[in-house]
Amino acid sequence: MPDVVHVDMDAESHLDLVNRLNIISTPTTLILNSSGVEVGRAIGAPKRTQVVSAIASVV
Repeated sequence: MPDVVHVDMDAESHLDLVNRLNIISTPTTLILNSSGVEVGRAIGAPKRTQVVSAIASVV
């Protein structure tokens, strides 16, 4: 998908961000809009269709 960026992050190396984003378990997938506001979240491994649907709602 154009205009979509995927970022993997090691939670242990970025505890400040984990706390700020209220990530309580991994994996956690966050969908952020272009302003960096969270518009979706999946805890555990989401299905591809769930990710595509969540991204489509903000692009």
